[in-house]
Amino acid sequence: MMLVPRLPPLSSLRAFEAVARRSSFKAAAEELSVTPSAVSHQIRQLEAHVGVRLLDRTPRGVSLTQSGQLLRDATSAGFEVIGRAIGQIRGLTDTGMLTLTSTAAFLSHWLVPRLASLRSALPTVELRFHASDMIEPLHSGRIDVAIRYGRGPFPGTVSHKLHDDELIAVCSPGLRLSDIRDLRRTTLIHIDGRHRPDPAPNWTRWCAVAGLSKVDTAAGLHLPDSMSAVQAAIAGQGIVIVSRLLVADAISSKLLVQPFACSIVGEAYHFAAAADLATDANVGALREWFVKAGVV
Repeated sequence: MMLVPRLPPLSSLRAFEAVARRSSFKAAAEELSVTPSAVSHQIRQLEAHVGVRLLDRTPRGVSLTQSGQLLRDATSAGFEVIGRAIGQIRGLTDTGMLTLTSTAAFLSHWLVPRLASLRSALPTVELRFHASDMIEPLHSGRIDVAIRYGRGPFPGTVSHKLHDDELIAVCSPGLRLSDIRDLRRTTLIHIDGRHRPDPAPNWTRWCAVAGLSKVDTAAGLHLPDSMSAVQAAIAGQGIVIVSRLLVADAISSKLLVQPFACSIVGEAYHFAAAADLATDANVGALREWFVKAGVV
């Protein structure tokens, strides 16, 4: 009888695969919803199991040793095969379950207010949501589909562009801004955790596009994400630059106004699906719902 080597714990392999793919302990920890120290512990446990070093930690990040590259290829292929198998099983049982990932801002500002419409249009599709500001890999049975923001294309997916974005400055109507020079006396809200678009749509860039000088574009209120920044703007704490799509509802309900016509060209929103789900009927129905719902 052939002896099968004792495998390391699955949790340590998942941690290693995430670190190897992201080249970052922090990013891997965010993906796995654990702390970076927990990921580091899993990697040490895995290296102790195989008896060799798999990762080199450097000031610039994480790199793979020769052994690490070998294990990365094996774990990536293994998890992809498992994902395909789960997708096939789900197809046999016809559960109609899909997991969709997008940014927390898109989910909260745009999708959540439309969930009743979505559930009514697709009553047989059970949706689960995953919020992340990172570009998550799509595998059927894990994370199936995504609303992604960027230029595209997105390797390993079948994607469809939904909406070309622009970024606008919005604030509470209570601030009563009318003349662009009013910006010099207004609190600027900065979003420090924004990853896209590139280059960043910051106040220095916005003022340059608007032709406005003598503005201290470094001053103001700094917040970690667009969700908190938009809430601060609604509360009258200042003015913020955000995606027009994400604040369209707040503008329609007069919680926010766009006092100045100036805007910055952004990137685009895309519907992306795992490559092996390109012809899935539920995925196709979900894509069409996004098109008809107004993300076009």
